[in-house]
Amino acid sequence: MLFNKKQKGSVLVFTLIILSLLLVASLSLAAVSISEKRSVNAVSRSIVAFQIADSGLEKILERTYKGSCNGQRLDCLASNGDSCSVVNGVAGINGSINNGAYRVTFTRHNGTNITGCSDSNWRAETESMRSEGNYNGTARAVKIDVNPL
Repeated sequence: MLFNKKQKGSVLVFTLIILSLLLVASLSLAAVSISEKRSVNAVSRSIVAFQIADSGLEKILERTYKGSCNGQRLDCLASNGDSCSVVNGVAGINGSINNGAYRVTFTRHNGTNITGCSDSNWRAETESMRSEGNYNGTARAVKIDVNPL
C-alpha cells in the first residue's frame, strides 16, 4: 500500500493536535490541583487558629473560675509563660499554644474594655471575654459571656 506525501503529513498534524489537547488537559488539571491545595491549607490554618483562640480562652476561664485570681489584679491570670500587656489601650492576657499565639481581652458591663493589667476590679466588672488566635498569618476569634460574681 502506497501513501502519498499529503497523507503522511496529515497523520503528523493529527498527532500534534491530539498531543496539544492532552497537554492542555494536563495543565488544567494541575492548576485545579494547586488551587485546591491552597484552599485546603487556608482552611487548615483557619481551623488551627480557631482552636488556639478557644484553647487560650479555656485556659483563662479555668484560672478565672478556680477563684485564685478573684479580687486580685488582672495580671494574676498570666502564668505558665503567659503575660499581661496593654495594646492600643486594651489590657489582655497573651500566650502561646502549638506554634500559635492567643490574646484574651475583657469587656465590662458597659461595653468598654478593661484597660490596665493592675485593675483589681476586673472580675466583678467583666461581662465577656474575647480570645483571638493567630496561626501562620491567619486569625480567628471567640467571644463568650461570663457569669458575674
